[in-house]
Amino acid sequence: MKHTKVFKDYVKQELSLKADGSIDANVNAFEINLKHETKKPVNEQRFPIYVTEKDGKKNYVIPLFGAGLWDSIWGYISLADDENTVMGASFDHKGETPGLGAEINQSWFEDQFKGEQIMEGSKFVSVKVVKGGTPASDKHGVDGISGGTITSDGVSLMIEERLQRYLAYFKNN
Repeated sequence: MKHTKVFKDYVKQELSLKADGSIDANVNAFEINLKHETKKPVNEQRFPIYVTEKDGKKNYVIPLFGAGLWDSIWGYISLADDENTVMGASFDHKGETPGLGAEINQSWFEDQFKGEQIMEGSKFVSVKVVKGGTPASDKHGVDGISGGTITSDGVSLMIEERLQRYLAYFKNN
């Protein structure tokens, strides 16, 4: 019940998007199963997005789904109203190796994404998980997980593949 109240307090819109960025009012965003959607051709997929508001500021929460080393990985990434700056990220997994790839759901990993940017000017570059880390001046990369290279690569690919599907929506709204 507490989660439902928090959801209703902050989520102002649940949208289901088509590949062209338009809204599909016939599909409930909350009922979209990304595991099934990612198996469809892109033009048949629907992309859920949650528009939140807190203290008068709008954020966009985008669900993610991808592949780790051993099984599925998933999560959420939140973008600020500039549609560029990452406000937060949360990840989880089904069966990654404990102490290695399974670390994607730890706050020390997730917190690195805050403040990163998905755009370089008007070009989409995503946020990459980089083995060995990146300099503080790099706003498009975070430090990978030692010993978890394949899962880290999966997180990078998942973020890039999913976020690029929302660019048309951001461009037109």
